[in-house]
Amino acid sequence: MENVEKEIMEKIYEMKDEIIKFHQQLVQMPSEVPPGKYRKISKYVAEKMNELGMTAEIKRNNVLAELGTGKGPSLIFNAHFDTVPVFDGWTRDPLGGELIENKIYGRGAADDKACVAAEIFAAKALIDAGVDLNGKLIITAVVNEEIGGLGGTEYLVNEEIVKGDACLLGDVPSDYPIAYTDGAFQIGFDITGIRRHFMYPDLSPPHRNKYSGINAIHKMLKIMNFLMELQEDFKKEETKYPYHPDLPSKISSVTFSKIEGGTSLTAIPDKCFLRCFISLIPEHDAESIKTKILNFIEELKKEDPDLDILVQIPVTIEPQIADINSDFAKIVKKSFKIVYGEEREFKLFMATDDAHLFQNKGINTISIGPFRGENNIHAQDEFVYVEDLINTTKLFAITALNYLK
Repeated sequence: MENVEKEIMEKIYEMKDEIIKFHQQLVQMPSEVPPGKYRKISKYVAEKMNELGMTAEIKRNNVLAELGTGKGPSLIFNAHFDTVPVFDGWTRDPLGGELIENKIYGRGAADDKACVAAEIFAAKALIDAGVDLNGKLIITAVVNEEIGGLGGTEYLVNEEIVKGDACLLGDVPSDYPIAYTDGAFQIGFDITGIRRHFMYPDLSPPHRNKYSGINAIHKMLKIMNFLMELQEDFKKEETKYPYHPDLPSKISSVTFSKIEGGTSLTAIPDKCFLRCFISLIPEHDAESIKTKILNFIEELKKEDPDLDILVQIPVTIEPQIADINSDFAKIVKKSFKIVYGEEREFKLFMATDDAHLFQNKGINTISIGPFRGENNIHAQDEFVYVEDLINTTKLFAITALNYLK
């Protein structure tokens, strides 16, 4: 370890209480999407960047700052401060940011406000150490990652407001660098039937007449059965990429996320909607799976003229593979060795983040993060370990130092 690396690590340790306090304050500011009300937290993040020696600007609630001369390569830090809704079942205050036994509790504590705090204080450590960056460091704290990055990272990269040679993205499990991420798409099915009294059930002839209902829930069952058969097919192939030890699955998966239908126990349901999330290992591609599902729906419509269905696929993300032989990837691996004292290999993250938005623009992206399987992200009593928050800060700082020195 070089002296400057040691100095930066020491400065981060000295700022530990300040990092914790800022992280707690972020957790205490609601930023759920929906509804996506970000003005207060965006302003606060920008003010903190300015206070710590950066010059921040706000673009559609996304906060950006830059360090360095810009004469060498450019590195992007990326993290998001939007969160999924709180939901119910908490035993802690979801907006409390309580520090209990080296854990900080609250919605977004791990996913992903810890990385917002980490990237900002990593930049602060570089400033305090007087590091002269031979290039440009762009720090981005963004919105709407939880809904596909729309208006957040997607807006910043597509409008070329943010450009760079590499991106270190904070939004994954701890302990390993993530170079491979799964593909995914959301798909929704809306079926419309005809509501009738239950004495006119949806049965095949001769057990129906012109007054019979059309049961939207019954019709949805065929789609659900098809998707469960698709899941059985997925079980036949495991990914060959090394996956993170906190993740249980090595196969593609179908998740029924939400289903709703019917109005009364004594009426034939005229509405049913199903929302699904399809997660794909790198060996699968989203377009072929989507085509398989849509072809099945077309066959159903031919077989059943009474099937009134709307299919929507609002977000599609193909699996992403970073270049692990690049100079940037080697520097990230070096950072893990410095922080953890041993080599850490690249892993697969079986979930999506904003990495694909950078990768699609030709920006090699490696992800790091602070959370573990036990941290309850997207669930009740979410928390992050202080140690993981601090280590993530170190990883951001050491990677920037060695990439831009």
